[in-house]
Amino acid sequence: MQTYKLGLFHDWVPRPVQLLLIILLTIPILGISGVYSTNIGDMMGSQGMLTEDLMMASYASALGMALVFPLALRTKQLFKTRHILLVSLSSLILGSFICATTDQAWVLIIANMIMGMIKAFAMMEVILPIMFIISPTGDRPKFYSVFYPLSIALAQIASYFATKLSFEYNWHLVYYYTMGILLFCLLLVLIFGHNYRGSKKVPFYQIDWLSFALILTSMMLLNYVLSYGRILDWWNDHSIKFSTFGFILLGTWFIQRQMILKRPFLSLDVFKRKSVWMSIVFIFLMGIFFGSSGIQSAFTTGVLKYSALSNAEINLMMALGAVAGGVFCFAWFRRKWSLKGLVCSGFGAFIAYHLILFFLFSPVIEINDLAFPVFLKGLGLTILYIAIGVYCADKLSLTELLAAVSILILFRSFIGPAFWSAVYSYELYAGQLKHTAFIVQHMDANDPLLTGRLNPLIQGAMSQGKSIEAAQSMGVSSVWAMVQAQATMAAAKEIFGWIVVSGGLVILFVLSYRFVPVNFRKLVNIRRRFRGQEILKREEEMLAAIAP
Repeated sequence: MQTYKLGLFHDWVPRPVQLLLIILLTIPILGISGVYSTNIGDMMGSQGMLTEDLMMASYASALGMALVFPLALRTKQLFKTRHILLVSLSSLILGSFICATTDQAWVLIIANMIMGMIKAFAMMEVILPIMFIISPTGDRPKFYSVFYPLSIALAQIASYFATKLSFEYNWHLVYYYTMGILLFCLLLVLIFGHNYRGSKKVPFYQIDWLSFALILTSMMLLNYVLSYGRILDWWNDHSIKFSTFGFILLGTWFIQRQMILKRPFLSLDVFKRKSVWMSIVFIFLMGIFFGSSGIQSAFTTGVLKYSALSNAEINLMMALGAVAGGVFCFAWFRRKWSLKGLVCSGFGAFIAYHLILFFLFSPVIEINDLAFPVFLKGLGLTILYIAIGVYCADKLSLTELLAAVSILILFRSFIGPAFWSAVYSYELYAGQLKHTAFIVQHMDANDPLLTGRLNPLIQGAMSQGKSIEAAQSMGVSSVWAMVQAQATMAAAKEIFGWIVVSGGLVILFVLSYRFVPVNFRKLVNIRRRFRGQEILKREEEMLAAIAP
């Protein structure tokens, strides 16, 4: 007779030790990545890749994790928990080794996509026990208020340590340390993990693999378009045209197939629920604010000349903001305040972040001046993750929830950030050209501001023994760097100003939207009560008039 068992470990393992083991397994699984965004500069210089190669690889990881969630539950029901974790951790070790050694962009992209898929299977195994520990009654607001701050904070902490290792030693060392940690987790599963199934075995043949291939290929083509569009001049390039056509064709085929299948790979019935498709709209709008991270990096590295480690230290404030966001949401749900107010609070924190940076953009600010805005960014991100997640999951069955989670992660981690990052990247590039041309056209040899900057530079170079030609070249290069910094700063300020204006429109949209359906019965009762009180008042006035 087959025995089923919830949890991950043998019964002889004490409860406190089980809790410790779950934490030790969860932290590496949530923090692992095929491409650490803070190490992109080092990887580019070492491997000879483009920024766009690494961006596409990073998005491929999120895409793979989102699309494999419908398979995760079936896999959990087909295989034993111990076997799933052993295979997942082993595969992540192999994937980390490939990411550390390959110099081929397409290998890195495929490895990241597969690592994202494998990570989803491992996350399913560790998140379910954590969910029952945090909220045994299935209270989703309580669970989200703990889980999302934990995952966001761990991602920032992992990025910081990855940057620190890369800065002090070598970027390859990040992956080797990750492999060692995963090997340790593998040993923990071998020693303490039980060998039972989590639930009744379910056949695997009912999965429509063609649908999975269609949606995966379609999204990867979209990934290519959004990642390489700027450097290939968008639809002036044939590969971008073909990829866009392929994305539309395969995406349409996938949707049509889900509508006729008895057991679709991804149930589109969830779109019949207002909470699901409106959650997708809110997530996409959140990308307006979260997609500006590249502009902040361009400002700190291009204008302020901060190192990658300094940027990672500042981004640690996002971890504190995530923790504060979790506490804020927990208290909000405890008092049973409206979800509309919570969503407005999240967007408000994002608007405050962009508004403060709009006024802070200057080549002379201190790094500590960025701490509070970045804290607000982490606060807003966590609040919106929790609020939108709670709203989307309201009254959904398990099958509907898995479909909704896949779609939500797809928009939250790939489509929204990739689309808005592509928009801001193009606007920043166009703005730099525009402002550079504006600054340069007002510069000539008779300009006192230009000569006041250029002459001391030339004289300083000549005092060091440089020839007049070399000194002039160094002076012009230095002035040109100042012009580029001013152009970058002006373009970034312009974009942030438009984001703040867009944020005001988003707030108005949220305020006008009804999160809770109108209770018409309650309105009728209120109307009847009002009318009854009005009639009673008239009778009292008539009696008072005829009374002696």
